[in-house]
Amino acid sequence: MNLLLKLKRDIGLFGTTAYILGVIIGAGIYVIIGKAAGITGNSIWLSFLIAAVIAACTGLSYAELSSTFPYDSAEYLYTQRSFKDRRFSFAVAWLKIITLIIGTSAVALGFGGYLASLIGLNPIIGALLLLVILTIFNLVGVKQAIGFDIAMVLIAIAGLVLVIGVGLPHLQAPEFYWEMPHGFSGVITGAALIFFAFLGFENIGNLGEEVKDPKRTLPLAVIASVVISTVLYILVSIIAVSVIPWEQLAHSTAPLSDIMTVLLGSKAGMLMAVMALAATASTVLGLMIGTSRMIYGLAEEDSLPKMFLKVTKKGRAPYVAVLAVAIIAAIFIIPGKITSIAFLTNFGALFVFLVVNLCVIVLRYSHDHITRSFSVPGRIGKFPIIPAIGLVTCAALLFSFEKKMFFAGILLFLVGLVLYSMFGERKRVSKISLHTPPPKKKKVIKKRKIKKKSIKKVIKKSKKR
Repeated sequence: MNLLLKLKRDIGLFGTTAYILGVIIGAGIYVIIGKAAGITGNSIWLSFLIAAVIAACTGLSYAELSSTFPYDSAEYLYTQRSFKDRRFSFAVAWLKIITLIIGTSAVALGFGGYLASLIGLNPIIGALLLLVILTIFNLVGVKQAIGFDIAMVLIAIAGLVLVIGVGLPHLQAPEFYWEMPHGFSGVITGAALIFFAFLGFENIGNLGEEVKDPKRTLPLAVIASVVISTVLYILVSIIAVSVIPWEQLAHSTAPLSDIMTVLLGSKAGMLMAVMALAATASTVLGLMIGTSRMIYGLAEEDSLPKMFLKVTKKGRAPYVAVLAVAIIAAIFIIPGKITSIAFLTNFGALFVFLVVNLCVIVLRYSHDHITRSFSVPGRIGKFPIIPAIGLVTCAALLFSFEKKMFFAGILLFLVGLVLYSMFGERKRVSKISLHTPPPKKKKVIKKRKIKKKSIKKVIKKSKKR
């Protein structure tokens, strides 16, 4: 294992899109849909649509930034270029890393729930077992991990298509889908929870150093994955409340499996549970890949210890970063509260997305001279409209969270500021002092004093001659 080895560019457009879909399509639709239905009622499709609009706006912002700065440090680099403040940049990156790890735990618990419905294993044990297996996959190398991820996401998408195809005959009258038991505020709160179902597209920035032709591939993959997932999600959510009452869905730990059991019997429910295992496994793998690569990128920027730059010789996987992600995720799995974990993950993600949208706006003015392989369409002068919509909608959802979750998220961000002040800044200062050469001493040229007597002797000698 060598510190000096670099990551390999092994992933094309299909693999990149499949990777993002593998992260997006997981616990969000296979698990969270039940909890969201308890908040939104039959209007759950509207919450999915609102969340999709926010994801699309922010996804376009990520497409522009990731194609302009295709490096693994992602949000850290975008923020640093925009605001020239390493402390703030580190805190944003720190918040994303922590929320991604928490999200990994939430999805792993979703996997554990479906596994429990099949074989009766404790959900926490099942989640921890998944972490161990996927850590091994991640350590083999990104190409092999993405190959496994593609297989899993194809199974996950097949499961959603199956639900849609079988459930279409059960559609209700249009007015049925406008029922809002908690009013429109419930729809907004539901969108804040459902946003968890779209998380994953932002991880595209963390594959910048492992994608072929990143300036073209990254934006195309983001746009394709958000469009595909939005269409699937809205159709599945409509089918879900058409087949099972939203009050009943709210208490289900395996909602799509329950839907297929109602539609086709217990064997179909078991088949859907297997597909759900594939979906949640692919999401956990994708989150682990993205988070470990971001840690690697921050180590490249000297904001985390150099030990996170260590990669395996064969697969070029950042093994120290991968193991760190797995260990911390395991700690968050133990309490076993998936809804609280999902809300906290969403708060951190929305805060980071707000900053990313702001970065696009700032960079359009401060870095208007740089070449952009992809630019978000629509602007007034230099002002980009879509990132502004993304910024406002992210802010609106942030303030829909309960006070407890809101302050927990802000506390995580402040911890990042404190950590950088205590360690990052000190490390940077010491590094600068080590590499800055000492000031050169000025050569003092001493003027020779010529004695008057010696001058007289020279004159006398010249006269004699």
